[in-house]
Amino acid sequence: MHEKIEEEKKQTLIDHLIELRGCLIKSFIGWVIGAIVSYLFAEHIINFLLFPLYKVISPQSKVFFRIFPEVFVVYIKLSIIVGFIISSPYIFYQVWLFVAPGLYPHEKKWVKSVVFLTCFSFLIGDLLAYYIFLPAILKFLYSFGEKFLVFKPFLNEYISFVLKIFIIFGVLFQIPSFLFLLSKLDLVTSEQLRNFRPYAIILSFFISAILTSGFDPLNQILLAIPLTLLYEVGILLVRLGEFKKKGG
Repeated sequence: MHEKIEEEKKQTLIDHLIELRGCLIKSFIGWVIGAIVSYLFAEHIINFLLFPLYKVISPQSKVFFRIFPEVFVVYIKLSIIVGFIISSPYIFYQVWLFVAPGLYPHEKKWVKSVVFLTCFSFLIGDLLAYYIFLPAILKFLYSFGEKFLVFKPFLNEYISFVLKIFIIFGVLFQIPSFLFLLSKLDLVTSEQLRNFRPYAIILSFFISAILTSGFDPLNQILLAIPLTLLYEVGILLVRLGEFKKKGG
């Protein structure tokens, strides 16, 4: 009897590993397809990312590259990162198919909410970074040397800088999702978050000072306000979750 139970456990584990392998393979294929599509449009993506730079320097200025493989490396880097972004809904869907059978009905609801909120918040963060904060940051940093130095932008360094900005802002805008997840894991409550609010506001301005180089009060405020609002949205989501839990 004991051997039969062990055999069933082993068979179940093997089945889960096979399902996981299928999920990873499908996710990887989706990523590869996204990367191929991104590579085909890499030139357009680069021009799109260069647009904030041309708002700071002259549009007639040139962007340079040092060595022959540099542009190709940038194409590959963009293809991998942008390919993952555009294929992420499909990847999350595959992950959902893998974990959903092991969840209770109420768990499925909040996991779906976290996944959707994560994707939406990341997109909003990157849009704000591209249209508002990136031009302001570039203009501020450029102002230090424009009067007595010649700026010579190199493609690889600039694209890497922009992608880091996008990642930072995308992660920062996960605050509501992160707080909601912590509440579902019973690690925080809405009351604890409300009590922490003054420190969260100070932390928002501290993060803003770091990201805006600490010398531009206007941009600090422009970034600190959305971060503070995101914290408040997180509190609201946690309170709604608690209300539904009591009602259920």
